[in-house]
Amino acid sequence: MTLIKNELYKLFHKRSTKIFIIIAIVYVILTNVLYRTLDDNFINSYNYYEDITTALKYVDDYENENIGESSMYNYYKSYVETYNLASNYASDSWQYQKYMEEYWNVLRDYYDNLTYGNDNTQTNQLLNTIKENIESANWQYFVRQDIAELNEEIDYNRTLLNDDTITTNKVEIEKQVFVAEEQIKLNQYRLDENVAYGNDYLNIAIDNISNSLYNLAEYNYANDKSNYEEDVKIYHENWYVLNEKVNTINDDSVRMVFINFFSEYSFLILVFSIMIAGAMVSDEFSKGTIKSLLITPHKRSKILLTKYISVIIMILLLIGLLIVTELLFGGILLGFSGLSIPVVVYNITTANLEIMNVFSYLGLYILTNLPQIILLATLAFACSVIINSTAFAIVLPFCGILGAEIINQFALVYDIKILNYFVTTNWDFTQYLFGGTSIFGNSLPHAIIVCLIYLLIMLVVSFIVFIKKDVKNI
Repeated sequence: MTLIKNELYKLFHKRSTKIFIIIAIVYVILTNVLYRTLDDNFINSYNYYEDITTALKYVDDYENENIGESSMYNYYKSYVETYNLASNYASDSWQYQKYMEEYWNVLRDYYDNLTYGNDNTQTNQLLNTIKENIESANWQYFVRQDIAELNEEIDYNRTLLNDDTITTNKVEIEKQVFVAEEQIKLNQYRLDENVAYGNDYLNIAIDNISNSLYNLAEYNYANDKSNYEEDVKIYHENWYVLNEKVNTINDDSVRMVFINFFSEYSFLILVFSIMIAGAMVSDEFSKGTIKSLLITPHKRSKILLTKYISVIIMILLLIGLLIVTELLFGGILLGFSGLSIPVVVYNITTANLEIMNVFSYLGLYILTNLPQIILLATLAFACSVIINSTAFAIVLPFCGILGAEIINQFALVYDIKILNYFVTTNWDFTQYLFGGTSIFGNSLPHAIIVCLIYLLIMLVVSFIVFIKKDVKNI
């Protein structure tokens, strides 16, 4: 225990450690400032690709010089008129959206009918109806219209399914029916729960579900379902949001930073771990202080084990520091209220939602990310012992990080089975969380055994070299 305290004392008093801790704290603060800034500046606007300046110029040129085609003139003229009406509303409002989608579509038909001399009575009535319901904020009208159109689509597709003379791929028709039925469920939810169109978390959840439906339909019929599992998760997790009215998808709180903790800070943790481990032994040799350490009445194996344990403790302390700093500054900048909201994850294997608090979720990700961090730190530690070069001991693990992506791609693209026994295809344990499976086809026991073998090889070689190392000329 005394040896460990001495090693930790030396590590904490190194200038590089102090500088890195300061950098880590500043990085956490800046990350939260960035989250806060992005939230304050974010505007969820509906995007329409026509440039009003281009439309106005085309209309003016056509009317003044009769240049262009009547169909394009109708297209741009209807766009200008619709844009002028929509501009009375904010660009992120549902009224703006309905003008630029539904009203514009009908207005184009209106001008085309004028061009070809067709009757415009019904078209004109529909334009007035759409405008009246937008102006009166009657969003329910549009929801009911969607339901009616979807029901018509379902009836038509079911007629095709029941027609034995139709040779079209009926599976595709069944997918269309499934999507339409799910869209009706979402629209009915709007009416039942009085959820007006907007940008709040309920609307985001509805949009997320809606966007997942086509892939969800593919999932129901696919032989290889793994390609669509993410959409299945999105579907169930967002229905939880709608049913429970809990904003688990909020992305502007300290809760979301904790959920994405390793996405934000993994590189910082890796740099620190490799830097500490890579210099742990080689610095002692380069400074000559290893002699005074070896003349103590402790076995070399105990001395090296103490140093290795100190590296692991420093990694855990850094993670703890980042969590505390994030909790403090993230809470101040983004608010603490989001921490009471649970994390909801759909488990594909059990077909159930798993609900837990933020810190339980973070704990799982710490445990499943530690193997990769420890393996890379151990590689740096081993190089520090074997080669006595701090620079090499730090550079090699980073080369391993870069090379891991290439190796993993080879394993996937070319299905090289031997690479399933390589450490990089096994050290990511996060893929086994919540019923997940390895993209390489490895099982969890297989990954654990492979990682342990690599860890033991590096440690055994390090201990053998350190015990036999001659330090007389140092």
